[in-house]
Amino acid sequence: MGTFFTNLLTGSIPATFSNLQSLTELDLSYNSFTGTIPDSISKLENITYLWLLRNQLSGSIPDTLSNLKSVFSLNLGYNSLTGSIPDSISKLTTLGAFYLHFNNLTGSILAGIGNLPRLTDLTLAYNNFTGTIPDSMSKLTNLRTLSVQQNGLSGSIEPAISSRQNLLIFNFNRNHFTGSIPSTISHMSSLTFLGLANNSFTGTIPDSILKLPNLGILYLNGNKLSGSIPATTGNLTVLTSLNLADNSLSGSIPDSIGKLLTLASLYLNGNKLSGSIPTTIGNLQLLNNLNLSANSLIDSIPSTIGRLSNLAYLNLDLNSLSGSIPESLGRLANLKELHLANNSLTGNIPGSIGNLVQLSILDLNESEVTCPPDYTPCVAKQRLQSAFCRKCPSFCTTCAKAAPPPPTAPSAPAESPSPSSSSASSLSPGASASQSGGGLSAGAIAGIAVAAVASLLGLLLIGMLLLRRPAQGEATVVKKGEDAAPQRDIEGLAGSVAASHCTEYSLEEVMAATSNWSDDNRLSSGAFGDVYKGVSPRDGTTAWAVKRAKLLDADFQKEVRQMADKNHPHLVRLLGFAAGGDMRTRLEQVLIYEFVPNGDLEMWISTKSHFQLSLKQRLDILLGAARGLEYLHSFGLVHRDIKPANVLLRADMQAKIADFGLVKALEGSTAGTTRVMGTPGYLDPIYSRTSKATTATDVYSFGVLILVVLRGRSPTAAADGESKHILAWVEACLASDSPTRLKDLSMDAPDDAVLRLAQLALSCSAECTASRPSMASIANELQGIRNEVVGKVELSAAIKVDEQVQQLKGSLSTDAHLQCIDNLLQANSFE
Repeated sequence: MGTFFTNLLTGSIPATFSNLQSLTELDLSYNSFTGTIPDSISKLENITYLWLLRNQLSGSIPDTLSNLKSVFSLNLGYNSLTGSIPDSISKLTTLGAFYLHFNNLTGSILAGIGNLPRLTDLTLAYNNFTGTIPDSMSKLTNLRTLSVQQNGLSGSIEPAISSRQNLLIFNFNRNHFTGSIPSTISHMSSLTFLGLANNSFTGTIPDSILKLPNLGILYLNGNKLSGSIPATTGNLTVLTSLNLADNSLSGSIPDSIGKLLTLASLYLNGNKLSGSIPTTIGNLQLLNNLNLSANSLIDSIPSTIGRLSNLAYLNLDLNSLSGSIPESLGRLANLKELHLANNSLTGNIPGSIGNLVQLSILDLNESEVTCPPDYTPCVAKQRLQSAFCRKCPSFCTTCAKAAPPPPTAPSAPAESPSPSSSSASSLSPGASASQSGGGLSAGAIAGIAVAAVASLLGLLLIGMLLLRRPAQGEATVVKKGEDAAPQRDIEGLAGSVAASHCTEYSLEEVMAATSNWSDDNRLSSGAFGDVYKGVSPRDGTTAWAVKRAKLLDADFQKEVRQMADKNHPHLVRLLGFAAGGDMRTRLEQVLIYEFVPNGDLEMWISTKSHFQLSLKQRLDILLGAARGLEYLHSFGLVHRDIKPANVLLRADMQAKIADFGLVKALEGSTAGTTRVMGTPGYLDPIYSRTSKATTATDVYSFGVLILVVLRGRSPTAAADGESKHILAWVEACLASDSPTRLKDLSMDAPDDAVLRLAQLALSCSAECTASRPSMASIANELQGIRNEVVGKVELSAAIKVDEQVQQLKGSLSTDAHLQCIDNLLQANSFE
């Protein structure tokens, strides 16, 4: 056995491997081998397992591979191979698994493919194959996985369908297939994944598909299908994702849709559906995404949608819905996007909508809904950010009249920066805290989160006090009339933030929330203050992180005033404050922040961590942090301490920037009095020299953050025990053309994405601060990288599962196979 996978090996594959005549397995996957596949490999006549997956191999597939008479598994995926599949491959009659995905192969599918009777897994996805499905494919009756997604294949899929009792995955998405969907598809009775999306299929949805008892994922979107949605759709009782979008389906949505109790995603948008939305849709308790937009649906929105407690995305745009918005929508606690534009809705916006704390987009454009002058949740409208105000300016104007901004708050620009797209970036439950790849229980996650937040807030307290303490040798000046104790103007403070979401609490309420400052509730303690966990006594559910601070009154009020009206999906929210006491007892000053359950980013990317974040998760986290920082900069505020420990992770693994104790306003600072604050390794050297913080100071730190997230190492321990800073180390790697060394080896990431991230990070550290990009530009570049590579990464994850299933050689039960497919759905879709 020769196993050399994931060893950062470079150069060409040695021809001397041919001397190992007794070798039965050779795995060179996940390295950086270049050049062509050497003909000498064909001399390994006893080889059964040959994997060259994820290298940088080029050239054509050698015709001499036909000499590998014993090979069972051949994986050449994720390279840059060109040319066609040699006809001689059809001589490999022992071949059971054949992977060619993600290359640049052309020509047609091997005409003699049917000569490989033992084939169980055939993956040809993401190439440039053209032509039709060869007739001989019907002979492959042992297939479990058949994937030709994203090619240029055309014609009928009939030759690919036969009495395959073992087939689990049938992925023909994104080709040019035509004709009707064959009714014989029901012969594949074990099928769990059926992907025919983005082709040119016509006709109706055949009833035969709806007789597949194990079907978990059905993608028929992006075709030319007509007719109605069959009532028998409700028979697919284990379906987790149904996508029929962008066809020409008509008629009503059948009531039987409410029988799909395992459904997580339902896309019926872009059709010609009419009638009412069935009330039975409220039965789909696991539904996360619901899109019925761009149809001709009428009548009112059923109140039963309010039962969908897991719903994160609801789109009913471009219909003819009437009546008022149901009050029950206010119970959708996980809702992030609500699209109701271009309907005939009337009446007031329900007050319950203001309680949706995760809602970032509310689109009511071209509707007649109104916002009454006394609409209380108007003060929470900033949660929706500019995406809401642009789409419904009249609502924002009315709310602004009802709730004027605080007179002492920093002036905001006319339009706040756009938040990141929550539909694109939201991780599914498969990547959330409850089902993360780490496999931790909810209790373990909670324990880790509490400990992480304890450490974070403890450091926050120390940092704030150090900032305000006199430097060694400085005199502490007390003005005439000042008492030794801080003076309070809490009444004025409460009035100035009354229009924000920040609430003044009594000390009695805070003490009740923390069980009278119980040691059991203490998260951290130190010379400069304590942090306690708590639960709001007003609703009994909202989790708090309570900072019992020892601050000068001016510093306390500054933090409240600066952060009270700052509400963004990617900033930790200041929920409230409390103050009181007298000289005889303790003078209390309390800041109440939201509790963020998944701990800080440093915990997740540490080299000692057992968590493994995917590239998609890392990009989502960086994008969220960039959007949050962009928003902070729009108010003329500089964070001054951007680092992984100050990026907290929500339950859905989206980022929230924390620790605002060092936040400084650009305007009104006194020259020469700014003390340099921050964390070594992330600190901008120009800021260190000049003591003047600007937005470019944060941009530098964010560039370091990008590299730390990409590499999973601290900025001063770049790699291999080297002491040079990560920026210098990355420059050296780029100069030596070694992009693979730049990434965390536990993460699948295309080299082009790694290079773009590294180049973006280096641009953030430009010596001339004027040459550094803005946070808006950084966020846009991150969004572009994410959009370009995430689809490939998702398919890679799917193919990995396929490969694992293949290696099990039929040992899994049908239920276990279905669970694998369901996990793929939860991680991301394949349409």
